[in-house]
Amino acid sequence: MSLSRILFAAAAASLLATSAYAESPAEAATHMPAPTDNGMGMGGGHGGGGMRHFLSDDERMMFMVDMHKAVAGMSDDQKHAYRDQQRARFTAMSEADRAKFKADLDARWAALPADQKTQIAAMMQARMAAHQGGGGQ
Repeated sequence: MSLSRILFAAAAASLLATSAYAESPAEAATHMPAPTDNGMGMGGGHGGGGMRHFLSDDERMMFMVDMHKAVAGMSDDQKHAYRDQQRARFTAMSEADRAKFKADLDARWAALPADQKTQIAAMMQARMAAHQGGGGQ
């Protein structure tokens, strides 16, 4: 068994162990800052806040799953170009298009089986922990 699979299993186990302490979506929503528009795009002028502040946690996880599938097999340069293209597409969306985009992500997330949602959440949690622990980009 590879190290990544062991780490994934540990992350999944810890997520399941802490599920009793999980917040309801209403409680979790109180922790997310409201999107701001200062003329430089949603979320401020630091270049990356749009998606982070606009999408809920579930929507963001579904978006990341989509991105992971889309860039599978691409070189690093191709991945960066694809991500830049998607970021530009999102930035250029009208409010109505963004609402439709969010509704689509919500619907596809809701359609996933619970075990798959748990697996995705564990991967996202492990990724966030790696980035917060100094292993970030």
